[in-house]
Amino acid sequence: MNDSLSSNQLRLEVLPDELFLEIFQYVNPIDLCNLKGLNRRIDGIIDAVRMNITVQWKEDRELDYISRPAPTQIIRLEMHGKWPSLLYLHTLTELRSLTLNCRCFLKEQRDQIVNVRLPHLERLCVVNVTHDLHESLLDTLFRGEHFPSLTTCRLEFEYPYDLELNEYRSSLTNNAIRCLCVDQWSLFNLGALWNQLPNLRRFETSFEETYDPKVWSAKPHLSIKHLRVTVNSPSHDLEKLLKLTPNLARLRIRGGLGRSSVVNYFEKLAELLPTLVPHLQQFDCELYCYSIDTHENEFNIQKLNTLFKEIRCLSGLGHNRCYATDIKIYPFNNEYEESSPRLLVPSTTTTFHRYYDEYNGYHDYDDYHQDEDDDEYEAWKRNEYGNGPNMYWDAESDEWCSLP
Repeated sequence: MNDSLSSNQLRLEVLPDELFLEIFQYVNPIDLCNLKGLNRRIDGIIDAVRMNITVQWKEDRELDYISRPAPTQIIRLEMHGKWPSLLYLHTLTELRSLTLNCRCFLKEQRDQIVNVRLPHLERLCVVNVTHDLHESLLDTLFRGEHFPSLTTCRLEFEYPYDLELNEYRSSLTNNAIRCLCVDQWSLFNLGALWNQLPNLRRFETSFEETYDPKVWSAKPHLSIKHLRVTVNSPSHDLEKLLKLTPNLARLRIRGGLGRSSVVNYFEKLAELLPTLVPHLQQFDCELYCYSIDTHENEFNIQKLNTLFKEIRCLSGLGHNRCYATDIKIYPFNNEYEESSPRLLVPSTTTTFHRYYDEYNGYHDYDDYHQDEDDDEYEAWKRNEYGNGPNMYWDAESDEWCSLP
């Protein structure tokens, strides 16, 4: 009887370390830390696990678990809430991915962002960048010394209208960054920005103002392959942007055409694309207008160019339309919509159907970059805690990759 009991007690010990590591991929980091102290061998295995930690809105006393794993175990950190008092970025020397929400941080905590050196950091996302952090953060990124391995960066500023590139900063260059996503940028500073990122391959931003002739004196950026922009006037601005990015392989354009002819716009675009961006392989759009025609326009546009074959017409209230390739439901209450439209035809009684606005999630970082199929979603779900061989969505290549 005692021999049988002893055998059952030791059965767990015969399992290989690889199996424990596989199991721990599915365990929340908090629960994983709670397992420590039960078994010396398992403690050693837990100490070798790489962790993904996400901090939401919680009290300090609920965040003590962050100090329990070794700092070098944390390879992915997202802080959407209060900064844990026991957390110091300079100790996270193995960090690969970092997401921060500055709105929740004290000044001394925000200062850590621009003073810390993280040699292995590859992806950085900073949202709600406060005004006092604008210049120092841009200087840190362009200098490249603090994050020498950084390839993907996403920034969202609280006051983007104050952004300027001074003479000192414009002399800096960063050869490592391949993907830059900024919530809003000035066309006037576009050339200076691109000059500081000579190896940039993917660029995303929103331009609120119409093009300034000064910006088009900038030299073309030959490394950019993927461009995703929102422009104030697609009819005027897009052609100018394409002249600066002649080697594009992928393009997504968002904006409003007002009451201009949609077909005429795409006819002009069909002539420009082969000339200005001859290597273009994928074209996506989200263009808003106020038009009577729908299905006839859609069919005519699709025939203009093979890149336009996925364009569909989505109907909003009244005659509000959206011609798009990668959204399926008209995004109601968008900034281009005519809330009280002037009718183009005599008024008739119309019943409008309410749709769930799936566009609300458009600005979520992961959803914004891609529309996962089932296999990709399962890969992400399986590794949601980031332990072991984590998977992440690479913004530059638009592919699922294993975290090194």
